[in-house]
Amino acid sequence: MVLVLGLALALAALGFFVSAVLVPAALLGLAAGLVLGTGLFGGARTKGGQAQPSPSERMALDLAAVLIRTPEGVIRYWSPGAERLFGYSAAEAVGRVSHELLGTRFMDGGRRSAMAELMRAGHWHGELRHRRPDGVQTTVATSWDLRSDGTEILVVEASTEASALKAAEEELRASEGRLRLAQEVAEIGTFEWPPGTEEQDWSPEQHALFGTSPDAGKRPTVESLVALAVPEDQASLRAALARAEETGEYEAEFRIRRRGRDAGEETRWLYGRGRRMPGHVGSRGAIVGMHVDTTARKDSEIRQTLLIREVDHRAKNALTVVQAILRLTRAPDQETYVRTVEGRVAALARAQTLLTQSGWSGADLRTLLEGELAPFLAAEGLGPTAVISGPTVMVPPVVAQPLSMAVHELATNAVKHGALSVLGGVVRIEWAVTYGTGRRLALHWQETGGPSPLANPAHSGFGTRVLQTTVRSQLGGSLAQQWLETGLDCRIDIPLPSTAQP
Repeated sequence: MVLVLGLALALAALGFFVSAVLVPAALLGLAAGLVLGTGLFGGARTKGGQAQPSPSERMALDLAAVLIRTPEGVIRYWSPGAERLFGYSAAEAVGRVSHELLGTRFMDGGRRSAMAELMRAGHWHGELRHRRPDGVQTTVATSWDLRSDGTEILVVEASTEASALKAAEEELRASEGRLRLAQEVAEIGTFEWPPGTEEQDWSPEQHALFGTSPDAGKRPTVESLVALAVPEDQASLRAALARAEETGEYEAEFRIRRRGRDAGEETRWLYGRGRRMPGHVGSRGAIVGMHVDTTARKDSEIRQTLLIREVDHRAKNALTVVQAILRLTRAPDQETYVRTVEGRVAALARAQTLLTQSGWSGADLRTLLEGELAPFLAAEGLGPTAVISGPTVMVPPVVAQPLSMAVHELATNAVKHGALSVLGGVVRIEWAVTYGTGRRLALHWQETGGPSPLANPAHSGFGTRVLQTTVRSQLGGSLAQQWLETGLDCRIDIPLPSTAQP
């Protein structure tokens, strides 16, 4: 319900008050010569002691939609504001019965109920629907006040058009609904922190964000907010809140621990921002602010940082490996040299491609092995074969490139001297993840069907030295090679750090 004080409010703003109604024509300038007594005005008085309206009072009266009538409804005065609101001139309205002229419809209780309240309490306010001369219905908020000069009872009726106000109210409610929906969808929690208290008011979204439940008997406090942060972030959050109380500006980013969707606990990053609102004259207003979940952004920033570090580290490492390949590769002729170097650099490139496709989160071991063996295998059934078996393992970036070099050296050796050099030769690669002393990868390379080696070689070639250096120095693992009658048997055991580790 829109409450309007009408003329009384306008006059009160000018420092006046409503008293007895005693308005003569000379004082109000009514062309119709209507004589009424009024005490509405605080200006000069006539010789008879009646109030004389000042220019500012007359302006307020002209702007307000005011009519003065008898309790039965006979109109005695019709202001210029009433002419604009209702569409009837003063000449058309004065002397008519107001509810008949305007086709008045009462929203609640009817005219009899409104008049009963007016006679009992001396005033009434509510909403009425009137009809203009063009037939358009208009809703007004109305305030009635009962006045008397001792000889006659009159009603001062002040009105304002309510349709626009009601439309504004409805739009405000719709806007609030849209805002609440946006807060729910975006998981934005809002809070209000009144001055001079440690207690805060939280929205339902704020409680959901922090994983707390609204308690009607207990409001959140500054300390209860700080306690929700992880211990490492509590000092900075407490300092941010103290700074906000002093300066009126709040900004903080911190982590909390809350129950996750899978009933376990989870760590979330939150960002908060707030500002002190204007208060009454001479006083401070409340700090109003919001918190939003920034976990996805923080995780992205962490991944980006790791990626930059990883790319930098891997690029330097790859260049070092390429330099070593160029420097140490031996070949009887230039063509063999170029082919050997290209093969080893291609192994690095294939690992790089796998890591790029996964956003440098790691490389699938099976895909890595298949990529390294593919260049050495003919079409199915027309040459040597490779059998690969093992569980799904995501190899961290720090392991992927060195491991691809190691597998490339094994495959190159098998093509030159082992199972991949003859028809019917088979390379079996199996692996498993063990957890004895941390997470480790145990990889078994076994060749069968190739030329029978006479014995373990007395001297290691460059490929073997590359394999040993890669496994033992770069990967921090162990390497065991045996040349059996059936072919090479190689076992590699290396640690598997977290995929998030650069």
